[in-house]
Amino acid sequence: MIKINVSDLKPGMVLADNVGSLRSGAILVSKGTVLNKKTIRKIYSQGIKYVMVHDTNSNSKEVLENNFVIKYEILSDKMENVFKGIRCGKKIILTDVSEELDDLIVEIIQNNNILGRIRQLEEKDDYTFNHSLNVSMLATMIGKWLNYSDKHIKQLALTGLFHDIGKLKVPDNIINKPGKLTGKEFEIIKKHPIYSFNILSETVGISKNVLIGVLQHHEREDGSGYPQGIKGDKIHEYAKIIAVCDVYDALTSDRKYKNKSSPFYAAEILRDQSFGVLNPKITRIFLDKVSNFYVGCKVLLSNGEKGEVIYIYPQSPTKTIVKLGDKYINFLEPQSISIVDIIE
Repeated sequence: MIKINVSDLKPGMVLADNVGSLRSGAILVSKGTVLNKKTIRKIYSQGIKYVMVHDTNSNSKEVLENNFVIKYEILSDKMENVFKGIRCGKKIILTDVSEELDDLIVEIIQNNNILGRIRQLEEKDDYTFNHSLNVSMLATMIGKWLNYSDKHIKQLALTGLFHDIGKLKVPDNIINKPGKLTGKEFEIIKKHPIYSFNILSETVGISKNVLIGVLQHHEREDGSGYPQGIKGDKIHEYAKIIAVCDVYDALTSDRKYKNKSSPFYAAEILRDQSFGVLNPKITRIFLDKVSNFYVGCKVLLSNGEKGEVIYIYPQSPTKTIVKLGDKYINFLEPQSISIVDIIE
């Protein structure tokens, strides 16, 4: 472990000891916490001068167990600077995030429970920012399941990372509007894939596959999407993958104007949209694979009780059996209650 000045703390560092308040002695941040900008500001604001951290290059248990979170926080910090730069009219410098993205991809490929890992992460205030990182991670997993080469997994991860970058050019009052968008407002939103494409077109090192994937991520199999209204085989596979991840993460994330939906409700929406809207092959692979992560998870039910998922139906990955004390609830059959969220 290393004693370090608080002013030298960086996202991704792991606390080797509890950090207590100088006034009350109460624990502010617990040992083993992977630091991000928010926790660093919290420590700094208390007037604390030094803390103990683990050497992130060490093989300590705390560092090894938090490798995914550490690498996520490092990439998150870099991407936050990229987003700020775009808002100020700066161009993206791909080398600023490329190495950190490579490191996170390795962790994702080696870790089967990516959804569990995503739940470990403390979300930032900016939905577009969180959403882009989540979509990138989910898309990376689909690339793995489709046996993509390392090169194409990296391209797919970049597509997810930058697919919504064009929303930074859309007024916040439209992005965060709690009610239904007007026709004019929706027409503005529909331009964000074009804005993303234009921003990335000026970025050195971005492949044509990434550009097309970003441009087409809101196109739909039946031609009902935008901005071009193309359908089927004319849509790039990257865009089809991002579309599935985009819908899933949007439904399962909190927004300023909407509480998140249950992952099982999101899975039902994906299943329903796989008949003509989303690509059926990619949607099925996603649902089959992610459902494996839910077995053993604790869930909150709509009646306030907590249970454990003990079975997922292979032919209906949105349907489960939940153990609740001494009884079992079979969600393949109609029920008066539902699963609200996965809690651990």
